[in-house]
Amino acid sequence: MKCKVSFLMMPVAVSMAWAACAPHAESPSVDSPGEAIDAPREQGETLLGTPLREPDWSPETRARLEEDLAIARAQFEVAPQREDSFIWVGRRLGYLTRWEEAIEVFTRGLEVHPESYKLHRFRGRHRARNRQLDLAIEDYRRAGELIEGQQDSFEPDGILNSRGQFLGTYKANIHYYLAQTSYAVGDYETTLRGMERSYAEPLLGATSDRLVATSYWRYLAHRKLGQDAEARAVVEAVPEGLELIENFTYYDGVLFFKGVRTEEELLPEADSIVKFAIAMEHHFDGEQERAEEMWIEIVNESAQGFWPAEAEILFAREAAGS
Repeated sequence: MKCKVSFLMMPVAVSMAWAACAPHAESPSVDSPGEAIDAPREQGETLLGTPLREPDWSPETRARLEEDLAIARAQFEVAPQREDSFIWVGRRLGYLTRWEEAIEVFTRGLEVHPESYKLHRFRGRHRARNRQLDLAIEDYRRAGELIEGQQDSFEPDGILNSRGQFLGTYKANIHYYLAQTSYAVGDYETTLRGMERSYAEPLLGATSDRLVATSYWRYLAHRKLGQDAEARAVVEAVPEGLELIENFTYYDGVLFFKGVRTEEELLPEADSIVKFAIAMEHHFDGEQERAEEMWIEIVNESAQGFWPAEAEILFAREAAGS
């Protein structure tokens, strides 16, 4: 199966869009306990120690991504000291899942522009994709410190959506990604605060795409903290019939949490985001065996894994061994 990836599933699912890519038959699957989340591991591995694989792109998709990288490199040659030159070479490498190379480019950029919140923001995102979660969180926190008190601006997308409309600002995305990555290390309070701040950023405004994405993670964080009434209030506040640009699967997840959509209805066409929502409800309902089966399935079916499910598998195995 060739993989057609949307890189703009909001400030969010870019890291999760790879779930549409089926694993190669010879690739090892998740079937044995992994190490703790903060334990050393080889770069290019999931939290469970299985390899991150290159998606099985169509020739057309690969050609487009390689061409975009070549353009970014040519622009770098013209202006090798510019902040944006480092940013776009790094981002284009990231779209090709070349995380380590991208991280190196952002690091070189920070040597030239040490006060760049943009370079910290993007290095953090790529570190998270490379499962360097603690380092990613450090970058996001530093980016938040550097942008504090500065004028916010819209963050350009690598590939425009169908409306040609930017859906994120730097401040909103820094809060969002810090919150999302904090979920993977079990810091649910930070997840809540970050998602709330992301949605409240004034330049972006209260968009439907941002609402459904932040509500998805806020619901899960509240449930993890045992705050079921607060979790219910979050999803009840999300209206039905929203018009979205990108975050359709987050919306499906929220509607599932809300009880509007059912597992039977969603599962046949579900991506990782929707499957994770369903698996988490099984987990919260005490159906742990079914939840773990789904988490493992989610990780195995994606060339790039799915770190929320990877983290849940580790949490479950650590709890079982305690």
